[in-house]
Amino acid sequence: MPRRSERFFGFFERVFSRLAAHKLLAVSVLFFLVIGLRLALLGWLPVPNPGIHDEFSYLLMGDTFVHGRLANPSHPLWRSLETFHVLWFPAYASKYPPAQGLVLALGQLLGNPWIGVLISAAAMAAAFVWTLQAWMPARWAFLAGVLAALRLCVASYWMNSYWGGQ
Repeated sequence: MPRRSERFFGFFERVFSRLAAHKLLAVSVLFFLVIGLRLALLGWLPVPNPGIHDEFSYLLMGDTFVHGRLANPSHPLWRSLETFHVLWFPAYASKYPPAQGLVLALGQLLGNPWIGVLISAAAMAAAFVWTLQAWMPARWAFLAGVLAALRLCVASYWMNSYWGGQ
């Protein structure tokens, strides 16, 4: 068995080392690998439903940006409609910084706000590889990016919520 496992793992090491030697290709492959893997898991991990106050605030921000506004007009009875993490006066808007709202707006333009989360998580994994390529051998940078993608992107709350942070 030791010789079989050496040949088996040696094959994968050679393939991944060749891939990692092409730095831009390695970054691109990991980006699309994260997207493809997560889409393949949609049967077991469906598109998440928002359930926390913060997520609704981020989705409000994304929807506001899609409609071409930075804020919405206040409702005349805004005091009766107060909720968490939303500013009602002088304008109806999310209280959070705009980056995650822009990502969700991109996703909403593509069909679903979660698509923006998917793209930003894949970009995070690709950025790991791109950054680490400057600090360590390319094959180790690629391995670190794959491990980060598996740990932080595919099945974690980073990919399965609208909080963002990638």
